[in-house]
Amino acid sequence: MPDEPRRGVRDVCDRIRAMDPGVPPGSQLEQLARELELIDAGNAEARARIVVDAKRGLADLEELHNVNRMVTVGTLSAGMAHELGTPLGVVLARAQMIVSDENDLAEARKDAAEIIHQVKRMIQMCREVLDFAHPKPPTRDPVDVVQVVRQMIALLVPEARKRTAKLVLAGEPPPTLVLGDPSKLMQILTNLTINAAQAMPDGGTVTLGVERKRVRPPVVERLPDADYICIHVQDTGTGIRNSDLGHIFEAFFTTKSAEGTGIGLAVSAHIAGEHGGWIGVVTQEGRGSTFTVYLPPIAPAAA
Repeated sequence: MPDEPRRGVRDVCDRIRAMDPGVPPGSQLEQLARELELIDAGNAEARARIVVDAKRGLADLEELHNVNRMVTVGTLSAGMAHELGTPLGVVLARAQMIVSDENDLAEARKDAAEIIHQVKRMIQMCREVLDFAHPKPPTRDPVDVVQVVRQMIALLVPEARKRTAKLVLAGEPPPTLVLGDPSKLMQILTNLTINAAQAMPDGGTVTLGVERKRVRPPVVERLPDADYICIHVQDTGTGIRNSDLGHIFEAFFTTKSAEGTGIGLAVSAHIAGEHGGWIGVVTQEGRGSTFTVYLPPIAPAAA
């Protein structure tokens, strides 16, 4: 049997005896110490087997981790090649048109503007992939999520207007604190709100709300039934097809061929998990969707 476990048992026995040095040898504490020593001696072979099995298990886990990492790298590479292919083709075609002098100045400017748009799209795509592949650990500070929602709405109003969409905060929610990273929470809400606006091709209203309520988390989240802070992002758009619903949080899955990169929801779900929460969705085709970010409320001591 390894020396370290034996020393651990001996230390416990010594501590038991040291609890009351004046107790006679036949005391309950002395009997407990002797029983522990007997158990330790009798289980030496079993302990050795456990150590060997544990080492084998760790080796298997490391091998599985390496395999999963290679699969992830392959998925990222294939996704990047697919997603960058279309905008690169647009950039090449527009650049060739400018060089050929086939178009007048006005058309050349339109081509240049489209090139700029596609390059910005690729830059954003690369940033999202980097966030997905190498996420930075979030900070842990008290954050008022209502304030984050208000700031996000103010930032996205111009973008929403381009899509004839209106952003609304429901009611007058009081300050609501969680422990987390305000920039990462802003990233989640920005992704969800932009997605909501894009889901309304004819315009509409994106309604955001904040509440605290008792929630039973999905079984896969392995979280306890408790009070959670719920941040709702509701649109009046096209909804999500049932066949797509099980894939929306997968990397590179998107139903928006012209705009989507398929990374935003995957990154958002990961950030929510880092904060001890998750993202849920309720949707109906033709009637819109509601995405809800569930976060644990801040503990009174932290507040």
